[in-house]
Amino acid sequence: MISLLEAVALIGRALAKGDDALADLVKPVRKPPKVDTIYLVKLDFRADSGVPLAVEMQEIDDAVLRGYRWIGNNVGSRPQFYLTTDRLEYLVGQTPENLLARLEEAGLENGSLYRRLSALVESFFRKLPEGSRVLDPQRLGVTTEDLLSATWEESAGKPRERAKAVVAAAAEAVKKWALGQLGLKKEEAALWTVLYNGAPLVSDADYATVVLRDKEGAVDKGEPGVCSVCGTPDRPVAWDFAQLNFLKYYITDKLGAASGLVEEGFTRNFQACKDCFQGLLRAESFAQQNLNLKVGPLSFLVLPAFLQEVGLTRADLEAWAQRLQARVGVLADISRWVEKIGGRGGLESELLDFLEDLALPFDNAALLNFLFYRKSKSEFRVLALVKDVAPSRITRLVEHSHRLANRAAALLGPDRWWLDLTAIYRLVPLSEGPRGAEYKKLLHIYHGLLTGAPLDRAFLIREFVALAKIYLTGNYAGTNVLPPKTGYEEREWTRRLLQANLFLQFLREENLLRGGSFLSKPLAVRELPEDIREYLKAMAYSEEEAALFLLGYLLNQVGQKQRDRGYENKPVLEKVNYNGMSWTKVVRLANILVDQLRQHDIFRYNEGLFAAMKKLLDARRHNWSLSPEENVFYILSGYAYATRAAIRARAEKQNDTKGGND
Repeated sequence: MISLLEAVALIGRALAKGDDALADLVKPVRKPPKVDTIYLVKLDFRADSGVPLAVEMQEIDDAVLRGYRWIGNNVGSRPQFYLTTDRLEYLVGQTPENLLARLEEAGLENGSLYRRLSALVESFFRKLPEGSRVLDPQRLGVTTEDLLSATWEESAGKPRERAKAVVAAAAEAVKKWALGQLGLKKEEAALWTVLYNGAPLVSDADYATVVLRDKEGAVDKGEPGVCSVCGTPDRPVAWDFAQLNFLKYYITDKLGAASGLVEEGFTRNFQACKDCFQGLLRAESFAQQNLNLKVGPLSFLVLPAFLQEVGLTRADLEAWAQRLQARVGVLADISRWVEKIGGRGGLESELLDFLEDLALPFDNAALLNFLFYRKSKSEFRVLALVKDVAPSRITRLVEHSHRLANRAAALLGPDRWWLDLTAIYRLVPLSEGPRGAEYKKLLHIYHGLLTGAPLDRAFLIREFVALAKIYLTGNYAGTNVLPPKTGYEEREWTRRLLQANLFLQFLREENLLRGGSFLSKPLAVRELPEDIREYLKAMAYSEEEAALFLLGYLLNQVGQKQRDRGYENKPVLEKVNYNGMSWTKVVRLANILVDQLRQHDIFRYNEGLFAAMKKLLDARRHNWSLSPEENVFYILSGYAYATRAAIRARAEKQNDTKGGND
């Protein structure tokens, strides 16, 4: 993992050429749903004034976040002492005293921040019976009653729990008063900060000093050693990286990860000097803001690793990150890019121009690391790391996907046929649990795509059949599969299954498909209609696969007749076992179908297709090689193709009718 850490540290070194280390740690603020504008609420404490507390608000933008130094809250059980926060109870309770303690540890008791904060605490905070201090709404004129005493008496439990209840009550009282003064809704007040006599306390230089000192404290207290990142010897180094976010997943401080299972062994794992550690802090924040993307609910970071020192300036890095995010963003979700350019006209040339414009000046000197993760309020959980992906591979995958989508449009009609990471996410059913979806299968597929590692065909087909089963049985609960709109169920699952066929062909053309009958004798059935023959050829179907495809096509013809006669769920589909069908059951289904075709008086229209199917089945009856799951997949694929053909025919008929009317 040292190579990844070195890569991130290089980003940090480029950022370090700026002049405000704290500014690089600033975080974005997530806007709640259905809220147009969010605000920073400023609590202005005034000494020797008839109005001890004034309140004002400011709309949040990047400048406000930097100016008021929103860097999040301390994670876990670490003491809170940041003066800009999204948790008002921190400012009402522990933050001021904790910050005073940090200033004392840093020897900054004579500074302006310490004096002003001490005066604020002395004037407006009260000590509870268990010793902690809490902002007193009564002293501020926010309430007329002694809220602190009343809440302490009314609460139960240990002193610490009672103190927590008092802080919550005080925070709620201040919040209600402040929002009432400003005419704000609760959801609109995203951040809170402290002013003293009109001056923001976060602007004091001592504040930045103690915040950075806290984050780098482990290094300042470290023993001299060799930095694992830059290799510099005889500098204070540390191996305690609890202040890091996603990187600490790889630099663990658990004893079981130490060399020799002893505390001294951490120094042989990974250690960093102050400059490199600060670089890691800065780079983490930068990556999460500028190199962060999503596939559905799944988040991932794209971290460049440079093979050599390339002399990036801060401006270079920001421009490089913007282009990289745009390029990978197309691979993640082409539909967003299509919407951005406003349609599909000339898409092939526009895509190539777009990718060419995103060419990176250091492409040949960089490899990309894809870090997939899940984040909650209390946890940053790394799900997978895909290492050493060449930037050119992203372009190749996007271009190939789009070429195949164009071929699909010619074979199946216009639709969203492109195979980006989001489309693939929709093809793989995932179980949803209390901690979210289980992404292991999906990430295995992404790893293969990005690194060129072959994927098992049988595994993919099992997943595609499981997807079809969810749609056909309506068992969406507990999965990542979204229920289609009423009346569009069949249209949706058949489109997904056709897209699954495209994905198999995509992998085949990329030499990423392991196993399967596509290595057997190619299909040669001349009596098929041209459109079906062209599709089977384009998808490289074998004789066995084509036989099942035609069986599924005929299944669809019977199903359509059943629907026309008033059946809602097409009883013939109940003859397909979605858990798998052996060769014997396939033959039995074929025999049932011929009877159904005659019963609905449509055999004469499908006699040629039935004959071709029977010929292909008979040719392989003694050496059938497909698995029960593959049998189901190709039967349903034929059904899906027939559904799509019917939709396309109706659309063309409507267009012809409109054209005639014109």
